[in-house]
Amino acid sequence: MDLLKRAGEKAEAAELYVEHRDGTTVTFDGGDLETVKSESVVGQALRLIVDGKLGFAATTGRKADGLLEAALVSAQHGDPAPFAFPNSGEQASLGVYDCEVAELADDTLITWGEEAVKAILGEFPDVQVNVHLGRGKITVSVGNTSSAQRKEERTYLMMGVDAEWVRHDDIYSVHSSQTVRAAKEFDREALVADVLRQLRWGKDVAPTPTGEQRVLFLPAATPVVLLPLIVGFSGMSVFLGTSPLKDKVGEEVFDKRFSLVDDGRIHLGPRSSSFDDEGIPTARLPLVENGVVRGYFHDLRAAALTGTEPTGNGFKGGLLGGGFRTPPSASPRHLVVSPGDGGLDDLLREMGSGLIAQNVLGLGQGNIASGAFSNNVIGYTVREGKVVGRVKNTMIAGNAYDLLKKGLQDLGGESEWVFGMVHTPPLLFGDVSVVTR
Repeated sequence: MDLLKRAGEKAEAAELYVEHRDGTTVTFDGGDLETVKSESVVGQALRLIVDGKLGFAATTGRKADGLLEAALVSAQHGDPAPFAFPNSGEQASLGVYDCEVAELADDTLITWGEEAVKAILGEFPDVQVNVHLGRGKITVSVGNTSSAQRKEERTYLMMGVDAEWVRHDDIYSVHSSQTVRAAKEFDREALVADVLRQLRWGKDVAPTPTGEQRVLFLPAATPVVLLPLIVGFSGMSVFLGTSPLKDKVGEEVFDKRFSLVDDGRIHLGPRSSSFDDEGIPTARLPLVENGVVRGYFHDLRAAALTGTEPTGNGFKGGLLGGGFRTPPSASPRHLVVSPGDGGLDDLLREMGSGLIAQNVLGLGQGNIASGAFSNNVIGYTVREGKVVGRVKNTMIAGNAYDLLKKGLQDLGGESEWVFGMVHTPPLLFGDVSVVTR
């Protein structure tokens, strides 16, 4: 008797999530090939509704001995389950599998790593270069006792490059990464070029412009101001009353130039899928249109608590992910910020003088629910539209909601993927607090 059927006999309802991941990783440490590792992992996660309460348990391997019993014990102390697992309905397929990625040879990954190391050391022979590459396929299935059954094969290809410069008492580290579904979307040259640009800009140290400054957030730094919105647009935050966006649908809360969409069906998007981790079809969900709030994202639980329909945003591990071992919660799939016009040079000329935020340390510091942030920054000083050097011991602070309402000065025209989840152009803000020590 299969696990789902046995679970259905002991619970009011049950859901089984199965993830089979096959992949290869290649790592370079200090410019030298360190490991080539293949891995095959099967994970299973079972959710139950027993006496109106949720139970959850997860295990690795094809055998699921003890999984049902563990989920039943969990349900004794579980949260209330105000929802029912969905039936099948229609499933619109989505192209998220690329044969070229699935069949990519290990030697190709090794060659790509060697080329990246060579390109960086050719210009900066004194830096320490680490490269991490991975490719593989994931088969996900979600079934439940309401007769729903979803299954999909997905591929992934990723590359991350770290370069560290150690000179006397000065350490400067840079990073760039890329995650895609299909090989044709992979741009290794752009990734290496980004690392080289950061090294060139950071070759010299410059005084930090302090006080209220114009700050240009490059895409990798934009999660500082987007993270509070991810929390704020969550249907669960709305239900709990902790979101500043509660009851704001139809109101102009942001700058008119700011538009934001959660889209789980972007063609070959890094996290695109036909359905979420609860078996609900994904969709394109407008969150902000020209500054006006249009809606929130919901998983099954948040939708039931707020009296609305699920939006296909029930993902395991929420925002930061946690794999099959965590229960699903309300989370975006892809956050897409509509771009403006012009390239990076245009933004620098408009900026004049100020600070570039390349990246931040300690993402999530501050009061995320209210939008307040305070982070150490990896960045560069700009004078008369030109980068003059990197800053040290520098912190930026502000409030994301205030900046996106009153402080947004411009949006760049060239968007990039960040964490394989956010697609955004650079964002230029005024009146950001900058301090140093």
